[in-house]
Amino acid sequence: MKTSDQIIEEWLVINCQAGDRKAFELLVKRWNPKMLNRMYHTTKDVDATKDIVQDAWVTIIRKIKTQNDPCAFPGWSLRIATNLAISWIRSNQVNRKREDIGKTIQSDFAEKSNSPNEDTLNTLKNAINELSEEQRFVIQLFYQENLSIITIGGLLKLPVGTIKSRLFRGREHLKKILETKLYQDEKE
Repeated sequence: MKTSDQIIEEWLVINCQAGDRKAFELLVKRWNPKMLNRMYHTTKDVDATKDIVQDAWVTIIRKIKTQNDPCAFPGWSLRIATNLAISWIRSNQVNRKREDIGKTIQSDFAEKSNSPNEDTLNTLKNAINELSEEQRFVIQLFYQENLSIITIGGLLKLPVGTIKSRLFRGREHLKKILETKLYQDEKE
């Protein structure tokens, strides 16, 4: 048996589908705190949570008329917000990995040479130039242009897996080149 809350929510959804703005405002008033709470537990970031929930409501507004079962609104709306939160987490992890790699490279150079100077930068540029054209291009787009793997894949019309492979192989090759050059410099 349905509770009065469920009946009210279904009624609000049906009226939202009919274009009733007041019903939508009431639906947001009822569900926004729940969505904020659940998305915060997913992201652990207050600002991201607010953005995700706002984006979720924009999607809900656009797609509410396609919702055939008004009683499915709670699961449907939370699924929209959860998918947005998962996308945010994934993109945030990519950015963190990129920052970590950049910090690692910087600290490795700082350890190997007393100060990152023009010689170090030239060594890095020369090492990048020794990569294959495919690897060099992907490395430059990823690190110098700060493009995502997905964007690079779209730009080059290649699958994301291919871009990831080229980036991985390029970094490994670059690491070997730099280790060899640094080892030779230490010998001299």
